Amino acid sequence: MRLPRGRKARPGGDELIARPGDEAGAAFVEAIGAELGDGARPELFAPASELSQRYRSAGRAPNLRGLDAAELHAYLATRVPATFAATRRVLGEIATVKADWAPRSLLDLGSGPGTATWAAADVFTSLDSALLVESDPGMATIAARLAEGGLSRFVGELDWARGDAACLELPPSDLVVAGYVLGELGHEREEPALRSWWHATLGELVIVEPGTPAGFERLRVARDNLISWGAHVTAPCPHDGRCPMEGSDWCHFAVRLERSALHRDLKAAKLGYEDEKYSYLVVSPDRSSSPAARLVRSPRPHKGHVRLVVCEPAGLNERVVSRRDKDIYRQAREARWGDRLQLDR
Repeated sequence: MRLPRGRKARPGGDELIARPGDEAGAAFVEAIGAELGDGARPELFAPASELSQRYRSAGRAPNLRGLDAAELHAYLATRVPATFAATRRVLGEIATVKADWAPRSLLDLGSGPGTATWAAADVFTSLDSALLVESDPGMATIAARLAEGGLSRFVGELDWARGDAACLELPPSDLVVAGYVLGELGHEREEPALRSWWHATLGELVIVEPGTPAGFERLRVARDNLISWGAHVTAPCPHDGRCPMEGSDWCHFAVRLERSALHRDLKAAKLGYEDEKYSYLVVSPDRSSSPAARLVRSPRPHKGHVRLVVCEPAGLNERVVSRRDKDIYRQAREARWGDRLQLDR
């Protein structure tokens, strides 16, 4: 099925801007602010522009190893807010699907400045320990400094492993997160890394990639491999069957986030927010209660009915929900791109 395009998909209005939900997220924002300092940073314009160009021109996530101090700060100011927002949104989805799940241990692969660890701490108050794996010394140093902003208050025991997340022997962990890492590895290293990550997963393996056709295709291949190794999809798919996306269509979502004054300055942006598009996959050794449908395009409301494009166990379908459907109609009217929906009752 080729998806009807309808109006351009957006994550919603200003009321849907993603903000750190709990104390850990707010502490992360404060720690980044303390690292970057107050006021303008004119020396960051050139590295911010260079980083932006690298992201636009790369067919996959650019290699960020060896960034100098200014480049690291430009990355903190212009990319980390978006990757944090996307990762936190994905982890929040797990907490919704598995409301009683309380992970104790976290493995943050390719941790960079610790983005996924802070995001996990913002969602799961049960975390007792986290191991952050990072190969780049500059990123690891930044992560340690940011952690001084109080990360141990939310996670407990923190440890760092210096090395390649695709090669190290990894300890079994309840929650394993590879945020914007798979695309950095190169095709020949993806499957071995995936096997290693899956072997370390006790509860949930989370992979987040840019919401591009290339990012989705990497996740599609990873999904097929993981299911063949015994994994079950927790999200976003409502089934473990073949992915129904075909041709030029790709599964991705978006989160809207606020830009700080420095963020706007470095991007020469007029708007106070930006939309980060991302694709993701969450798998587990255990089958969870999957949703009946996943909304893969923005709803298209009409007079008396709403048209929805959803992924269901039977494949991609366009559903028409009328006012006569009462509760389901109300759910459809309020739904947003990426939501889980119970359309059959």
